[in-house]
Amino acid sequence: MEEYHLIGERLKDNFMKIVIVGGVAGGASAAARLRRLDENAQIILFERSGFVSYANCGLPYYIGGVISNKAELTLQTPESLWNRFRIEVRTHQEVTHINTQDKMVTVHDLDNEKVYEESYDKLILSPGAKPIIPNLSGTDSRRLFTLRTVCLLYTSPSPRDRTRSRMPSSA
Repeated sequence: MEEYHLIGERLKDNFMKIVIVGGVAGGASAAARLRRLDENAQIILFERSGFVSYANCGLPYYIGGVISNKAELTLQTPESLWNRFRIEVRTHQEVTHINTQDKMVTVHDLDNEKVYEESYDKLILSPGAKPIIPNLSGTDSRRLFTLRTVCLLYTSPSPRDRTRSRMPSSA
């Protein structure tokens, strides 16, 4: 009789291979939960940026000065996810195509410009979203900007610095 895991059927001599696209809140949470459900699964998490499992909801608090250290926004690192949950994290790697027929994803390694394929048994998509700027009067102001990722905090000038330099001293 075949042995079954909580998240899927055991494959011959191998265990379930789960690929997760997107390593911020949703993807990292899914990966951690999957590890709790199946300690033998191979879990690979792909993230286009260099950061995983960070607190998107904390970005406004950093801009507003409530959180003063950018590092406090980062909850996990690729190393800590491996050490704690045995989740393989591949940063700076973008999934560019999904072949559902053959259960393969095409991955572009942004660090060395190589493209390769990775197989999967189960696939989870958690790529995030893109901000939409409405077509309204004033949205082209230098005082307005979108902030979607922690990566933008590490660019110069930072949104926090740009905001503070234009903030009124009193209201």
